[in-house]
Amino acid sequence: MPSKYFLAVLVLMVIYAAFFAKYSIERTYALYETRGNYGVDTEIFYQSFLSTIEGGGFFYNDHEYNRFGATSHFGVHNSPILLLILPIFALFPYIETLLIIQTLAVTLSILTFFKFSRSILDEKSAFIVSIIYMINPMLHGINRFELHAVSLALPLIFIFAYFYEKGSLKLTIAFALLVLTVREDSFLILLSLMVLRALREERRFDLMEKLIFASSILWPAFSIFFVIPHFAPKYPHLSNYTLGVPHPYLSLMLIIVIFLSFGLIPLLKLRYVLPGVPLLLELILSKRFQYVVFWNHYCYMIVSYFAIATVYTLKEQKSKKILVYALILAFLTFLVSSPAVHEGLPLVFDVRIPPELLLFY
Repeated sequence: MPSKYFLAVLVLMVIYAAFFAKYSIERTYALYETRGNYGVDTEIFYQSFLSTIEGGGFFYNDHEYNRFGATSHFGVHNSPILLLILPIFALFPYIETLLIIQTLAVTLSILTFFKFSRSILDEKSAFIVSIIYMINPMLHGINRFELHAVSLALPLIFIFAYFYEKGSLKLTIAFALLVLTVREDSFLILLSLMVLRALREERRFDLMEKLIFASSILWPAFSIFFVIPHFAPKYPHLSNYTLGVPHPYLSLMLIIVIFLSFGLIPLLKLRYVLPGVPLLLELILSKRFQYVVFWNHYCYMIVSYFAIATVYTLKEQKSKKILVYALILAFLTFLVSSPAVHEGLPLVFDVRIPPELLLFY
């Protein structure tokens, strides 16, 4: 018989899915009322799927063709995982279908994170840390900011971490490859998690890890130099980066939210923070301020990495009270900074909100 904690997670997942499905759909409608489109990225994916099933070109969309010269979305991001969604969209070819799939992927990540946490911690602690993950503002930002393939990575990352912890060779490799199919930058989370394990166990990589490491290194090279140039003149995102920190204030806010949203637990083991630094640098070195706004989708690897690092840090703590304090701090951070509170509640419960909130990126 399922435990009370497992059943509680399922109940929370239903509530989460219902709220964020309505939130993301209502926000999409509100965007159309406010500025005459359903959101640039949502329309990119919607047209890309529609073009593919109607014979208008393989994931072709007007926006990326006009902006980057890309004849397919694969000329901007290499995301083969989108092919898994295609049959569902063919049956229900609506924007709402894609938004609901995104919400379900994020919701499923709550369950997979609970299962991962349960393999490390006792069930009560796993349940509490899963709540901390579920109320994370960065997670809500993924649902908020239109439609993106990266949402599909979240449950896969935790399943990878679960089998990696269990030492299941074939399944670890299989889910590592699935994580890679999400986007050309998703290799970073695999490398970070492997370095985290090496730091925890103070050992070198075994054969399985070397295979995953090699695949992770080859994937962005294959994407940037072979797949993307097949559909576009060049990879369009390298010019986004600089050696400085273009948006220091927003970057500082992002870092503060990262640690506060996990109740400061990652700071108890600074050594476990280090593998997450490359994930952070991908965001704060970008010239585009959207990368460091945690109400957007770009934090998908940050939120999953620090969720996992939090579990490992908790494993090494003697006091159980720390988790209660962390939950309180995480909940306060949720109230202060989550888009679910400041934008989602008004939309879900049909309360008029200022148009400028819908234009915020």
